[in-house]
Amino acid sequence: MTILIQVLEQGYSLSTPWEQRKYQYVDVAHILGMRLDGNKGVWLDMSRPGESHQLALAPTAEDAILFMLKAFDAVATCRQQGGSWIVGHDGTEYGSIAATRFPLP
Repeated sequence: MTILIQVLEQGYSLSTPWEQRKYQYVDVAHILGMRLDGNKGVWLDMSRPGESHQLALAPTAEDAILFMLKAFDAVATCRQQGGSWIVGHDGTEYGSIAATRFPLP
């Protein structure tokens, strides 16, 4: 079972169009924690020392909290249902978080 979650490849401002943002996927098995940076960003701390990835940059602090909780919920739901999953989002809005099984039938 593998669950991959989408992260921003580098830091972006909220004004950067989504078409210009670059993403990558990380295996949730290597995530040690999720944290807020105090500047509306949500970060994943990885098992490799010093490695972290920005999960999202939300428009408000409240949205950052909701993004973090919704991402935790999506991963927990995928684990509960079993199988392999990809969890994606737009990097800003918590409502955009969606999980899809892979490989697709």
